[in-house]
Amino acid sequence: MRYFISAISMCGACMMTALGVNAQEAKVFKASSAWALDYGDDYCRLMRDFKSGDETVGLFVERTQPGPTMRMIVIGDSVKLFRGSEEVGYRMYPAGAPRIAQRLRFQTSDGQQYLNLGPSTFADMAPPVPGAPPIIPPPYSPQGEKALASGITGISLERGLTQPVILETGELGSAAEALQACADDLIASWGLDAEKHQALTRPAMPERATAGWISGDTILFGDFAKLSGGNNEVRVMVDEAGKAKSCHIQWPTLSEAINMKICSSVMANSSFMPALDAAGQPLASYWTASAFFLIPPFGS
Repeated sequence: MRYFISAISMCGACMMTALGVNAQEAKVFKASSAWALDYGDDYCRLMRDFKSGDETVGLFVERTQPGPTMRMIVIGDSVKLFRGSEEVGYRMYPAGAPRIAQRLRFQTSDGQQYLNLGPSTFADMAPPVPGAPPIIPPPYSPQGEKALASGITGISLERGLTQPVILETGELGSAAEALQACADDLIASWGLDAEKHQALTRPAMPERATAGWISGDTILFGDFAKLSGGNNEVRVMVDEAGKAKSCHIQWPTLSEAINMKICSSVMANSSFMPALDAAGQPLASYWTASAFFLIPPFGS
């Protein structure tokens, strides 16, 4: 097991900036611990506790590969949702745009509320415009991400709550940098060249549509909600020739038997174009996707 937890020094995270007038209407939780970084076998996880009086909540920021995508998880019963609420509006403080997370409420093994805000980025994403072509995000820049995250000083949970909550994180540039370093180390632990992956001219990608790589009866309709929030992500290791070498499930929420069936089908039915390095040469890499996008279209 390649697993340990280490405290990381982030002096900037100790400098809390003044929040706006709207913050006075919210319950503000201040950091009560240092950041800790968990190097998992298939994830990187930053963790920190926050307190407001006697109430405590925990924040996880997780990443499973290099790049901008992460997910944020808030643990603790002090964040109170309206009864029956299935979504939470949140934003990066102080100037982030509103975001929505849906189907997010779970429980930890010890019974605490677990809010999975799902796949996200430090940067705001422009909403799609009906009828317009999809917006292609700019190439990922670790330096740009760190600079942007340095201007974020909190996370504001707003819509869907009985009382808004602000987690005063301090500047998140150092947190972004720690996640970046961990993610590079993560793919190196999989046997990949992390340095060459920083300058890919093409990632490993499917040669054809992925819908139908697993049969429609593999995942029952009642289990679809378990795929939300970035859960049960499929990772395929792809060699220099574009051949799938192994399949793994990250953040599993389905049963082991179902996930074995998913991976067996993916290994049998997938085909890939290999990743290319900065010189255009193929190299071993990986590909990830939600299992939801591997089932056949509804009605087919």
